[in-house]
Amino acid sequence: MTLNKYILLPISLLLAGASYAQDIHFSQYTSAPLQLNPAFAGLNNCDYRVGVNARTQWNTVSGGNTYTTFGASGDVGIGKPTKFNSFAGLGLSIYSDVAGTLRLNTNRADLSFAYHFMLDRKATSSLSVGLQFGVNHRGINPSKGTYDEQFDPSLLGGYNPSLPTGETSINRTNMIYLDAGVGAIFSKNFRMDRHNIYLGLSAFHLNQPDISFNSTGIFAKTVVGNTQGQKLYLKTIFHGGGTFLLRDKLWLMPQFMFAFQGPSQQYNIGTLVKLQLGNRITSKTYFYLGAQYRGLFQKTNLADAVVLQTRVDIKGLSVGFSYDINVSKLNLASATFGGPELSLIFQGCMNRKPRPFFCPFM
Repeated sequence: MTLNKYILLPISLLLAGASYAQDIHFSQYTSAPLQLNPAFAGLNNCDYRVGVNARTQWNTVSGGNTYTTFGASGDVGIGKPTKFNSFAGLGLSIYSDVAGTLRLNTNRADLSFAYHFMLDRKATSSLSVGLQFGVNHRGINPSKGTYDEQFDPSLLGGYNPSLPTGETSINRTNMIYLDAGVGAIFSKNFRMDRHNIYLGLSAFHLNQPDISFNSTGIFAKTVVGNTQGQKLYLKTIFHGGGTFLLRDKLWLMPQFMFAFQGPSQQYNIGTLVKLQLGNRITSKTYFYLGAQYRGLFQKTNLADAVVLQTRVDIKGLSVGFSYDINVSKLNLASATFGGPELSLIFQGCMNRKPRPFFCPFM
């Protein structure tokens, strides 16, 4: 590999990431429920839920320009918790992502509203629908990059930052755009609430704004017709899972998430094993262990990562940790190292009894 290729490696990774998957992602996607589906707003067994997610990746190949993502969310159920009544939910979520050498940053805030319909008198089935509205900021710092025109073979190291970059296509370094999404979730309990399944469908970026740095103006407009703008593709997510009691204090929790965005596709499938620690009746401590496989598909199939997961629930607090083991062709550079991720979720009941129906357990 030439020196020039070493200089351009971080930029290549940034561009590959931006073109392959336009949205950020968490491996523990069920721990960021409002980014998965706005219909999750307020859908929990207590009154409120707050959580944070933190992720970093590509430390071994990005030359110190770590890819980092942080997210936080909170949602609350609105309605009577002691009857089998339909009720509403309201949620707020934010995230910030910084990627690669050019420090491509995306900052987003979303407001979600959902309504949860009980489909029978015993509340064993429910249908939730949700809406989401958001505002986004995206920026880039071209001064952090290194370019072909700055390669000087007469210098030791070959890089001369005083040379002009030769780049003329970046017309803006910051943009703001609005966004909208919708979603629905069906949940069903059976066998005396020993088992639960749920299926969800969501769609984001309904307005498909122009996010190209070649365009002008700080406010990104919706891409209409034939244009040079790079639109943020509509993203559709089909997801689901279940909780199945295998024997006393032991559950199996399979999960899946399929995402489709423009020419890119992402498939996650895996399972967790849940074990109750302590007394079956009085203990509220649970331990989880599992794994999932993530594949990315565009023009060619690409195995991406095997994700190892663990989690501990202590009363209303859930602490999760996962690690991506890279299995794509990039493992020649990454040495299979991917990304660690941490999640924290707390659910509270405001001194009132939990809702009597069984919400989808993730």
